[in-house]
Amino acid sequence: MKYALIIVSVSHSNIDHIFHYGIPENLRARIEIGMRVIIPFGKSNKKIEGYVTGFSDEADVDEGLIKDIVDICESYPIISSKRIELANWMKEKYYTTLSSCMQCIIPKKVNEKNFACVVLNSENESLDSEIEKVLKKDTKQKRVLELLLRGEEIPVSHIKNFLETDDAPINALVKKGIVKKVYEQVYRGNFNISSVKRAEAPELTREQKRVCDIIYDEMDNFTGKPVLIHGVTGSGKTEIYLRAIEKALKQGKEAIVLVPEISLTQQTVERFVSRFGDRVSVTHSRLSDGERYDQWTRARLGEISVMIGPRSAVFTPFENPGVIIIDEEHETTYKSDQLSPKYDAREVAQKLGQLYKCTVVMGSATPSVTDYYKAEKGEYRLAVLENRVNNLYPNVEIVDMRKELIKRNFSVFSEKLKYAISENLKKGEQTILFLNRRGYSTFVSCRECGYVMTCKNCNVNYTYHKGINKLNCHYCGASVNVPQVCPVCGSRHIRYFGTGTEKIEQEVNKYFPEARVLRMDMDTTKRKNSHQKILDRFRNGEAEILIGTQMIAKGLDFANVTLVGIIAADLSLNIGDYRSSEVTFQLVTQAAGRAGRAEKKGNVFIQTYSPKQYSIVCAAENNYLRFYNEEINYRKNMVYPPFTNIFFIMFTGVNEGLVKQRISELLYVMKHYNKNNMFTHLGPSPAVISKINNNYRWQIIVKCEDEVKLRNYVIFCIEKLNKSVDLKGIKIHLNMNPNYM
Repeated sequence: MKYALIIVSVSHSNIDHIFHYGIPENLRARIEIGMRVIIPFGKSNKKIEGYVTGFSDEADVDEGLIKDIVDICESYPIISSKRIELANWMKEKYYTTLSSCMQCIIPKKVNEKNFACVVLNSENESLDSEIEKVLKKDTKQKRVLELLLRGEEIPVSHIKNFLETDDAPINALVKKGIVKKVYEQVYRGNFNISSVKRAEAPELTREQKRVCDIIYDEMDNFTGKPVLIHGVTGSGKTEIYLRAIEKALKQGKEAIVLVPEISLTQQTVERFVSRFGDRVSVTHSRLSDGERYDQWTRARLGEISVMIGPRSAVFTPFENPGVIIIDEEHETTYKSDQLSPKYDAREVAQKLGQLYKCTVVMGSATPSVTDYYKAEKGEYRLAVLENRVNNLYPNVEIVDMRKELIKRNFSVFSEKLKYAISENLKKGEQTILFLNRRGYSTFVSCRECGYVMTCKNCNVNYTYHKGINKLNCHYCGASVNVPQVCPVCGSRHIRYFGTGTEKIEQEVNKYFPEARVLRMDMDTTKRKNSHQKILDRFRNGEAEILIGTQMIAKGLDFANVTLVGIIAADLSLNIGDYRSSEVTFQLVTQAAGRAGRAEKKGNVFIQTYSPKQYSIVCAAENNYLRFYNEEINYRKNMVYPPFTNIFFIMFTGVNEGLVKQRISELLYVMKHYNKNNMFTHLGPSPAVISKINNNYRWQIIVKCEDEVKLRNYVIFCIEKLNKSVDLKGIKIHLNMNPNYM
């Protein structure tokens, strides 16, 4: 073992390969695969981080050129061999650098937080005589020493507060060798379990037992097939997750639970803590780097056995996982479309399942069409829950908003929904109003000349936010004052059009002034713990009406919610994407599922201008199979996933002419190498939003049934283009089967 094989912590394709470094004598006994190290890099020998991926007795370059490792960052491996294997798989799967995959798996390095304690120094041979000397005099040192004579560690801060002193007497005792300071680690961001009562497991229904048996069989006789639970809302999927985790813990293994939204984390954690106590922890993006690092450390040390969190929780460093749960598996938030690597947590979980022989359980009332198709083909094990635990289903009614217009009702509320809200308030029951669009008005326009206020940085309309009386761009974050006159014609006839959650809130206050209202959207949940504060207030009965976007449409369980109003069910039908019907069905079904989850009967009103559209009709009927059959036939006829794969290529830059020219040149290269017409090209064309933050966006879509061949073809063609033309000033964004087109 003469050399360490190092991947440097720099995410650049030009240096994305293994470097050989010498191992100094003082590090040879300590260095291990997976350790983070400090190395000199480049001509300037700049000190940077790297990761040890292996060892070799031979070098790939002249030995005289090899530099030595400077130091080891931690005394333990930061990443295991199997996680390195996962990183290599992610590199190929998501066409990115190994370094970026390693950094995705490994937590950001932060200083561990410690607090100082003092204890009697038992290593001092003359301790008794030294103590006797101090106790003879009435000093602050004596008072400190008297606290320590029981032999316990006491935090320095406690001593100073209790004796109302400073560090001086403590430091004096340390100097004399009578006491010594020790440093204990304190964990940040740990979930407070003291307020959660322990709960006994309820009796399972016959359906739940059948699904548990399928999961137990997979855990005992591993086949590598994920278990897909298709269970209607309120059918008790969470209890099944708890039973699967219980089995894993009894086997001495660990569990990861993925949830799609931060807003669901707290509610889920409380349920799991009530069964597993302090073996449960939580991680999510609203925690600080230090808080997330500490929970990662607790998992690494085996201090916890269950980790709950959104997408990134899949990288929890458990080395003996027994089960990975993916709740609401259909949610697009499990796929990272913004940062590199653009990984899908569901795919990563399945790869971890293969590496560790760990069962993956995916559950949803509205499984993704692609995953249900895989279950039909036998790639997944399908388990079905057809009935709610309480056997109570809400009454669901589709309201044709076109008829409301004929009746000259121009309100956002139909007469039926308005009446239902009024009745709910009289009964002391709660209402959820769902609209998947935030803000007050979706655009602001001049009624004289038709000019629409548009962001100068982006090719999108400003959204009006009444609370701050500003026009905001939801893409670049720009904010401007509302004009008093039209900037084009000078008219004062500026009007607001469209509806967002903020306007719904105003309408509720107008029609129901006595109601207490909470709103939950991106604007009201920017601060840490804001999700939970809003949900806690609603759960505690501090409000009768909760208004929100898709973050309230799934997973939430409130016993007193008996009415759900879906304000514009057809909003997502107009996103210009092949998945628009699927997204609509999922959102409407999930939102409707919040009503009547306990003892009281629920009512749901689906307001729409497309009352005959099949996704809305099927959602109202809670008929997944009818929707699936309609949708899968459409996908097959149009050759969309799961019958093909789609590779999305986007070029962006500040010079639109250059962006258009370079992506057109890429298409020429692609056509040249498409010898057998295996690949279908769409474009190049401007993106739906053709400019964001002063960067113009042009795209090509490539389709092919074979995912590996498609990925290799696109990467090969881009490399060919890169060798033939200068791509300076162009950013290339690649995404296989993106959430949205």
